[in-house]
Amino acid sequence: MPQFREPSAADRRAGIRVLVGYVVAISVTSVLMFLVPGPLGLAVWLVLVLIGTALLARWNSRHSGYRCRHCGHEFAISTLTELASPHGTGDGGWKYLRCPACDRKSRAKVLVKAE
Repeated sequence: MPQFREPSAADRRAGIRVLVGYVVAISVTSVLMFLVPGPLGLAVWLVLVLIGTALLARWNSRHSGYRCRHCGHEFAISTLTELASPHGTGDGGWKYLRCPACDRKSRAKVLVKAE
C-alpha cells in the first residue's frame, strides 16, 4: 500500500515541468499537420495528442494520491479515472472522486506518493 504526503514546492515544480514538456511536444508536433498533405496530417497530430494525453494521465496517476475530505482515507486511482475525473487547483489541488472507503463523492485533496 503506497504512502502519501502533502505536495511540496519541488513536487509542484516537477508537475509543471512535465506539463510544459507535454505542451511543447504537442506544439512541435503540430508542424506535422503542415508537412503531411491532406487530412492525414491532422489525423497523425490527433493521434499524437491522444497518446500524449494518455501518457500525461498515466504519469499523474502513478505519482499522485488523494485524501477523502469526509473520512480522511488516502487512496490512488487508475489512469482511466485520472482521465475522466474533473479536477481543480483551489485549496492546493483537488479531484472530484468517490472514496473507496466511505463511498461518498467529494473534492478529494491531491497528495503525492512518498518514495
